[in-house]
Amino acid sequence: MTSPSIDNALTAEGTLVDLSLDPRIAALESMLRDVSAVKDPARVLQAFGPWVGQRFPRDAFISVSIRDLPVGRYKLTRVITNTRDPLQTMRETTPRDPWSEWLSLPSYEGGIIGRIISQESPQIITNVDFSRDPVLAEVLGDDATLVRAVSAIPSYDDGQALNWALSFHKRVVWNDLDSFVAGLLDLNMMGTATRNLVFRKQAESLNTQLVAQFEQIAKIQRQLLPERSPKMEGYELSTSYLTSNIAGGDYYDYYRSPDGRKVGIVIADVSGHGPGAATVMAMIRSILHCYPDVVGPEHALDDVAGIARYCNEKLVAANLNGEFATAFFCVLDTATGTLTWTRCGHNPPLLRRSDGTIEQIETAATIPLGISDGIEFSADSCTMHPGDTLILYTDGITEATANRPAHEFSMHAAQRDSKAEQFGVRRLVDSLEHCSGKPECAIDHVHRALFKFTNRLDRDDDQTLVVVQREEASS
Repeated sequence: MTSPSIDNALTAEGTLVDLSLDPRIAALESMLRDVSAVKDPARVLQAFGPWVGQRFPRDAFISVSIRDLPVGRYKLTRVITNTRDPLQTMRETTPRDPWSEWLSLPSYEGGIIGRIISQESPQIITNVDFSRDPVLAEVLGDDATLVRAVSAIPSYDDGQALNWALSFHKRVVWNDLDSFVAGLLDLNMMGTATRNLVFRKQAESLNTQLVAQFEQIAKIQRQLLPERSPKMEGYELSTSYLTSNIAGGDYYDYYRSPDGRKVGIVIADVSGHGPGAATVMAMIRSILHCYPDVVGPEHALDDVAGIARYCNEKLVAANLNGEFATAFFCVLDTATGTLTWTRCGHNPPLLRRSDGTIEQIETAATIPLGISDGIEFSADSCTMHPGDTLILYTDGITEATANRPAHEFSMHAAQRDSKAEQFGVRRLVDSLEHCSGKPECAIDHVHRALFKFTNRLDRDDDQTLVVVQREEASS
């Protein structure tokens, strides 16, 4: 074989070595390209076949696996006979994807294969009458009388010979060690590629199941939220609930006094994401819905601090193992406009006055719910005058991060972290500057500002808005 020619003269540009003179490189490159594009484990052999066939000729081929089987038992995961030309005359008698049909494959024991797998090392066995072997006579068919030698190559997984490649040869004495060494390397590469794709398919299947479970959780969460906003004479109320990529823990709800005069509003955010957050969110809903039965429906909205105290006691007693929830409880007297609240570690709501000025409600604050018992909850109040608007929100809005262009990412910035720029309270306030104060207008302005900042339609956390305005008197 001609070696690539190299010019010894030194130049600034260097000399490009002509690799086209070695056909092995072109064949290897073609095989590697094909293998890199394979997504189905059943197609790995097809991608490797031409390359392995050139370096390691064989007349029949059987792959064997002992994975998760009792000692001495084995399954035939692939049987290919009459393989003189791997591209044209491959005849396979096993499922195209044996790994997906693993449970339906028969298992065997004993015979030549049983002896091979008991050694756990590469082997060449010659001068064999395979037609006398009960397993091989069955699976090789007519080829059992034609082949006379077998080379057995283990494919290692975590240091164990869990899979085997058996190549059968018609020559009575077959001991081409150069081909055997090449086959030992190539077939282990093929086994690794197959194993990785099997794991990938399993991971994709598990991911699909998880996505379905999260979607079911999200569906249940939405069913736990109010179907519609309450109607309040002299007030307008709207909500927005945008879910994250995984199940979150945002919660909001309304409660009306028996005489209809008072309306209780709660917005809460459970720490973390996923099923745990969704479970705590459902617990909070259940606790709050039980509260009127504890104190009596006519007194349920008399003491907003008592509501928070009761909810905290129940969550602490449930031993949430590190989970907690921020919450803002408020009661609005629709007759007088008096707003009474307590804030449990939650983002300070905004109160937009009729003249456009915006205040943060930061008083009557405690730590989040579910952390510690014996907390002293307090309440504060103010008056919502005609034209005033109350904006409640969760931190999924203020902590939303910008979607940086791909060229700005590095290996250490592949995931958004605490250092990423956040939307923040300042941008939230600015988004309401040119708003009329109407709830739908406020929500629309916040969403527009969020999208402009994040440039994303997906979300890392739930984003909830509850907006209520006291209507101005008609002229």
